[in-house]
Amino acid sequence: MTIRKTLRLLLTFYSGFFPATFLISLACTGLFMYLGMASLTLLIWFKVFTLGIITYYISNYKYKEFLYYQNLGISKVFLWTCTMSIELLIFAMLFILSLKLV
Repeated sequence: MTIRKTLRLLLTFYSGFFPATFLISLACTGLFMYLGMASLTLLIWFKVFTLGIITYYISNYKYKEFLYYQNLGISKVFLWTCTMSIELLIFAMLFILSLKLV
């Protein structure tokens, strides 16, 4: 399978829950800008907790989609590793940008 096709499949999978996770990241960034550095630990744990809930929801209620990706040669572990890495990278970049704005 080509890299281009794999990236397209990853983006298709990630687009299913990107709006929810991005909104949570923006809310955490806004709270971080408002509350300051003291809230960082709490906001990171909140983000991890909400990612866990989203992962649980996607795994249980969209399990047939995983069969689609598996038939195309992409494992469940690869899907989750890539999407959570991208999600945490976006989260970190938003925090870095918020530090520059404050």
